[in-house]
Amino acid sequence: MTEIITTNGNEITGQQFSGSLFNDFVAWIDRSEKTARTYLTNLRQFAAWLKYAAITAPQRQDIILYRQWLTVEHDGIALAPDTAAGWRYRTDRNGEPVKVNCAASTVKAYLQSVKQFFKWTAANGLYPNIASNIHAPKVRQDTHKKDALQAGDVLTIENSIKDTADKKKMAAAGAKKDTAGRAQRATEQGKRLYAMYLLTVTAGLRTIEIHRADVKDFECKGQQAYIYLWGKGHSEADQKKAIAPEVAAAIRDYLNARTDKPTANSPLFVSTGNRSRGKRIATTTISTMLKEAMQAAGYDSPRLTAHSLRHTAGTAAMETNGGDLYATQQYMRHSDPKTTEIYLHTETEKADATTAQKIYNLFHGITETDSRDKLNSAIDRMTPAQLEQLAGIAAAMA
Repeated sequence: MTEIITTNGNEITGQQFSGSLFNDFVAWIDRSEKTARTYLTNLRQFAAWLKYAAITAPQRQDIILYRQWLTVEHDGIALAPDTAAGWRYRTDRNGEPVKVNCAASTVKAYLQSVKQFFKWTAANGLYPNIASNIHAPKVRQDTHKKDALQAGDVLTIENSIKDTADKKKMAAAGAKKDTAGRAQRATEQGKRLYAMYLLTVTAGLRTIEIHRADVKDFECKGQQAYIYLWGKGHSEADQKKAIAPEVAAAIRDYLNARTDKPTANSPLFVSTGNRSRGKRIATTTISTMLKEAMQAAGYDSPRLTAHSLRHTAGTAAMETNGGDLYATQQYMRHSDPKTTEIYLHTETEKADATTAQKIYNLFHGITETDSRDKLNSAIDRMTPAQLEQLAGIAAAMA
């Protein structure tokens, strides 16, 4: 319905505000399916908040209130067109309402979608641009949201993946029913996880790149192996990425263990479930599997996720390249060198740790010799496993 709409004293002949505008906007934007879906998800959150706050004709002040609501702990809500109120509480597994704390980056993403939406409505004479000049929280670009692993941590998780796979195969061999089938699935699953882990932590692949890869994208030329990636923001597998021979061997080992008889056009990594066997493995499944692998090895932290493994690869690339920003940018396939600068944090953290220790030593009259004695004493108290981990770190730093 067309009518005269007044906001902040300004009149515009446009459409009465309705949720259908969100769908029209998403249908209009010329973006990838994933980006369009993100816009729609973000705008549905805004639509749910409008219902929650009982706002039918949003004004500029309402956008500011929405920003404030997002930046503090708030009720988890979702759009629910089938209810009288139009919204519902989000609940946990026990059916209890949940509280949400949005990161600054999440708030920024929500607001950017809203700002783009109202810019479009104003340009088309549908609704005033009430979000103009409203700013999102600043997000620091010089730090990484996820932690990186040390060299010894990488090896510990790798060994844990192998040990867990061996235990599952042994358990399958002792099963009373379908022993051969269970053993085969356990073998395939273990080799799949091991190959995906190496691709993320050594080659820095994203989960979406693992998800999209086909068998034909993996190739070997002489002693060198490559994988062609369908990277972030691309529409096809057009990025050639060199991988270590050991990683290539892990992929071949996995492919040889597959029971779905893959062809060149088959997905490189597939599900082994009864209903989804042979189908491309989902990105969420990949993330969950890698997270659980870290947890099984004793690395359980909100700051350690599947993306931490890519971050680990970037940090290691910076270190092994002697701090060469350009070489690391190329290895991680960053379009913007500012993204790569995040990996410079390792040297900064080491310098900070050294300075902190020196200040403590200065205040407590500890000489360099005393510090060396303390270090030697600490090494003497280490277990064989801890010494092995220390040796791995030393080797990586050498």
